[in-house]
Amino acid sequence: MRGQTLSQLGLVLVVILLSALVSIGQPSRPRVAVAVAAPSPVSEPPVDQSWDLDADIGALMVISWKGTIGWPTVRPLLLANHIGGVLLFTPNFGGSPAGVRAWSDQLQTLASEACQEHPTLVMLDEEGGEVANVKASFAPPWPVVMASGGPARVRQLEGINGSGLRSAGVDLNLAPVADVRTNQADAIIGGRSFGASPALVAPLVGAAVQGLHDGGVGATLKHFPGLGGAAGDPHVAIPTDSESEPTWEKVQMPGFQTGVAAGADAVMVTAVYVPGLSRDRLPAMFSAQVVSRLRSQLGFEGVIMSDSLSMGGIGARWSLPQASVMALAAGNDMLLLGSADPSYEAQAIARRCASPPSLAIWTGRSCTNRLCE
Repeated sequence: MRGQTLSQLGLVLVVILLSALVSIGQPSRPRVAVAVAAPSPVSEPPVDQSWDLDADIGALMVISWKGTIGWPTVRPLLLANHIGGVLLFTPNFGGSPAGVRAWSDQLQTLASEACQEHPTLVMLDEEGGEVANVKASFAPPWPVVMASGGPARVRQLEGINGSGLRSAGVDLNLAPVADVRTNQADAIIGGRSFGASPALVAPLVGAAVQGLHDGGVGATLKHFPGLGGAAGDPHVAIPTDSESEPTWEKVQMPGFQTGVAAGADAVMVTAVYVPGLSRDRLPAMFSAQVVSRLRSQLGFEGVIMSDSLSMGGIGARWSLPQASVMALAAGNDMLLLGSADPSYEAQAIARRCASPPSLAIWTGRSCTNRLCE
């Protein structure tokens, strides 16, 4: 009973953070701090028998879909599972701020009509350069280009970006990139990184987080524990970064550390093997040894989010339902399902009903969602 009660508190706190992120609206806002791991209480509160596990598990899921898939297909999944987040891409809304706003309004109306206890977070990637899903004048240039102006310029540009995103109805930007690019064989980061030196990158990451907050949107550090030192692309195959733990602490960790100190709302954990950080031979997002470093080593108190569970490197070894269970077991608070097929995403959400014993804390109550029957 004790473990179940603490797990329920942890889930509720994550849902509270969802609401806090959506309520961001002031140009300068206080940091959102949430203790996902609830402290041991002096006396435990009684278990709320009306607590809806299905709705709260749904709140931890982030879905996306192909641009050709319309509202009639997406709506049932959102409605049945009380989905916590939607990740939009240019083909979904045409690339305009008005297109994002229309989707955002539609999503929040549905959440209200369904008497959902939490809003639906609207997310997108607006890093800068070509990785800017809203094609508007407020989109910043490539991070490597922004870097030349120093922290003050980065904060200014990200403030403009954040303000534009907020006006378009976006709640959480999946940026900035905190990776330090030290491997020329890298096939995914490139100019998305501020640079090749931790001394350069770290203060710029902090400035980017502050700028997005100035504009009124949440900020997400990625791709923990760092992709810049690995060759390859996890969308194709899971890369390996052979750096030692001391090297990682000197090179990749400072950017994330500075971003956390600046008040980042979320950190995205990616699919990369870093043998120096764990002994389980699992991609970082599935490794409790890696994920837990965000709490124990960096003191992060916000939301830990998986990178897309539909990347090619993951899909080659694990199905989306399997990957979802593994990511939750490792300590991720939100899951980017990342599938282009809502029916497959529904299978991943339903998979919680058949979780192994190690995930008993997530499934302490019988599932009542129709997808699980």
